[in-house]
Amino acid sequence: MNTKLMKIVIAIIFIFGFSLLANGFYMPAKAQLAQTLISHSWDSRAADSLPSKPWFWADFYAIATLEVAALDSKVYVMQDASGEALAFGPGHMPLSDKPGGLGHVVIAGHRDTHFALLEQIEINHEIVLTNYQDESIKYRVVDLSIIDVNEEEIQIEQNTDLLTLITCYPFNTLIPNGPLRLLVTAESIGTNDN
Repeated sequence: MNTKLMKIVIAIIFIFGFSLLANGFYMPAKAQLAQTLISHSWDSRAADSLPSKPWFWADFYAIATLEVAALDSKVYVMQDASGEALAFGPGHMPLSDKPGGLGHVVIAGHRDTHFALLEQIEINHEIVLTNYQDESIKYRVVDLSIIDVNEEEIQIEQNTDLLTLITCYPFNTLIPNGPLRLLVTAESIGTNDN
């Protein structure tokens, strides 16, 4: 192989490697910046009203905050679990009950950004879910399970005060869109004032 061809091959390998590395930093940085902008729109909302879109071209807005004190973690929950919304925060599954009310609330998020915290969550950890009207419900984690979505559907229980957090599983895998999901189930233990 001549020297010129060798330099071209090395340059292509370098560019390819750099683009992979940059992409690895881009997604978490984008997710973190989005949560900062979403936080600003959340904090500047009028009493009892939905926050505005975090930037003018956004197709989503936050409807709740989810806090896990034991993990020193707080994320903003988007109004739905569309691909657009999940890129910027965990999303509320629309067939489940709304955050802040009684019923089964289901929230999904990406394992490599906003729901990476679920890798450290444990039974008995407390989760506080607060909607945009500042109504908070405190939950205690009672179950951690893994399901294969090709064999089992995620159940939304009617008339139960549950919170279910869903993310892809396992964490830190190189295989995207696998069929396994981690389900974190938490039971309501009352309002945050209790």
